[in-house]
Amino acid sequence: MSRSDFHGITEQGKAAFKRLRDAEALLSEIDSDRWRRQKGRHARGAMYLAGYAIECKLKAIAMEIHRCRTLAQLASKLGADERDIYTHGLESLAKRLPLWGQLQRSTVWRDFASQVNQWRPSWRYDGSDWSNDRALSFMRAVRNVYSWLVNYS
Repeated sequence: MSRSDFHGITEQGKAAFKRLRDAEALLSEIDSDRWRRQKGRHARGAMYLAGYAIECKLKAIAMEIHRCRTLAQLASKLGADERDIYTHGLESLAKRLPLWGQLQRSTVWRDFASQVNQWRPSWRYDGSDWSNDRALSFMRAVRNVYSWLVNYS
């Protein structure tokens, strides 16, 4: 797959929505203390997909704001190297947007700064099982930030 696959504003927006739903399906929340304390077979995968949903949403918003149809156009519009646009750094993506100041002053800033911004693309290579409780906490923060981003755009 090349960088030109799924690089458009529509694809990024759809991917954001779908990856968040995938993460929720993997986690399959069960309301029991025992389950929350256990290491989840899919907890890390759910966390990875949830963070990726935020990345896709930020890219879709950036293309919308700058009236670009593709990530390559966005790079050109911002005078940025494509590597900067294809980055996985959530904070660096958000800082390029006019919403950055509003995000910092919003009610979801704590969720973004303390949880969501801890997301790393390297999680996809982490073979260890993480606790369901940790994954639930991360998912709650992602849902809050994602909802804020949807309402922003």
